[in-house]
Amino acid sequence: MQLREMDSYRGAGPGGITQVCGAVGSIDTRSDRNGDDPPRRAAAQTAPDGRHPARKLGLTLALTVLLFVCVELALQVRSHIRYGQSVFNALTAETRYVEHPETGLQTLRPDHVFRGNQVEIRTNSLGLRSEPITVDKPPATVRIAVVGASTVMGAYAATNEETFSYRLEALLDAGDKTTDFQVINAGIAGYDLHDQRRMIEKLILPFDVDLIVIYPGFNDFAAYCRNDAATATKAMERVGLPLLQSPEWLLSVELVRKNTVSLRTAPESGATYIPAHGIDLSPYRAKLDGLLAAAKATGARVVIATNARAYRPEQALDEQLRLSETARYYTPCFDISGLHTLYDRHNREIAAAAARHEVSLVPLGERIPGGRSYFVDASHFSSGGEQMAAEQLHRHFIDHALIARD
Repeated sequence: MQLREMDSYRGAGPGGITQVCGAVGSIDTRSDRNGDDPPRRAAAQTAPDGRHPARKLGLTLALTVLLFVCVELALQVRSHIRYGQSVFNALTAETRYVEHPETGLQTLRPDHVFRGNQVEIRTNSLGLRSEPITVDKPPATVRIAVVGASTVMGAYAATNEETFSYRLEALLDAGDKTTDFQVINAGIAGYDLHDQRRMIEKLILPFDVDLIVIYPGFNDFAAYCRNDAATATKAMERVGLPLLQSPEWLLSVELVRKNTVSLRTAPESGATYIPAHGIDLSPYRAKLDGLLAAAKATGARVVIATNARAYRPEQALDEQLRLSETARYYTPCFDISGLHTLYDRHNREIAAAAARHEVSLVPLGERIPGGRSYFVDASHFSSGGEQMAAEQLHRHFIDHALIARD
C-alpha cells in the first residue's frame, strides 16, 4: 500500500472518519453514585448504573473494535480513491503486483490501468509502467532501459508521463529529430539489486537495448535492520515470549507507525541504533558486481547512478529529521547521523563498482539538491525531482556520447 509520510487520521476521507463510521456510541463512565453503600454493591455484583462489570467491559471492547474497523475501512477507501490500490484489489483479484508467468519476476499487473485521483498507473504487456514495446527494434531507434525500484517506477508520479523515464525520452526526442528514442521504465517498487539483475537477465535482454541505466535505490538497506530484528526475535523465542505481528495490509497500523517515527526515534526516546560505520558492505559490493556484470553481458552500454536523498547534513537538524522520516521508518535501526554515513558509504561503493566495471557513473546523489522541491519523502522524487533526474541523465548522455546509434 502506498501512503504518503504526511498522511494522518485527519485526512482519512471527506469530512473525516466520523462521517464514514457515524456515531459508534459512548461508554457510561459515571462515578459510583452509591459509593457509601459497599454491602449493596457486594450483594448485587453489578455496577451502580445496573450493568454487570463484565458486560460493561465487553461493550467497551466491542466499541473499540468497531471504531478500529471503521478507521481501517475509511483508510482503505481513501487509498483506493487516491491511488487505485487497497485491500479491495485483492478481493476483486486485481492486485497491483503479480508474478510474471514466464520469468517469475514480480511485476505490475500487465495491460492494466490503476486509476486514483492522485496517481494513475498504466502498464504494458510486460507489467512495466511504460509504453507498449515489441521485441523487434524498429530502424533508426535507440532503445534505453532504466532499471530500478520505486523511484524509477515513479511511486508518486501522477501519470506515466510524469516519471523521469518518460521525461528523458521527451528530451532525447526533442534534441534529435532523426532518431526514435524508446525509454523503457523497468522500475518495480520493492526491487533490490538482486531483483534488478534478474529484471535485466530475464525481461530486458530480449529487447536489444542500446543503453541500460541503473538507479540502485535504497531497498537493500532494510536488510541491515531485518538482521538486527532477527537477532532480537531469536532472543524472544528463547525465553518463550509470544511473537505477534499484524497483517501487512492493515493501513491503520502502518499509518500509526509512520506518524510516530519522530516520537520513537527522538533522542529522548532511549532507542538504540546500529553504528553505520561498522556495517559490512561486502555482500552489497558483491550484488553490485553481479548486477553490472549482467548488464554488460547484454552488449549494451551501461550507466549507473548514485542515489539521491532529500535530507542533507548541511540542513538544520529539524529539517533533516522531517525529511528523513520515511527513511527512519524503513530503516529504524539507524539514527540520522547513521543514515548519512550509511548512504554515503553505499554511494561510494556504487562509484567504485562503476570504476571496476568501466561503466559510466552519473553522480545524481550530488547533482539533485535535497529538500521538498525535489522530493516527496526521504528518497522519492517530486515532480521537480523527476524533471531534474531526466535533465541530468540527458546531459550526461550528451556529454559522454552515449546515445549514438550503432
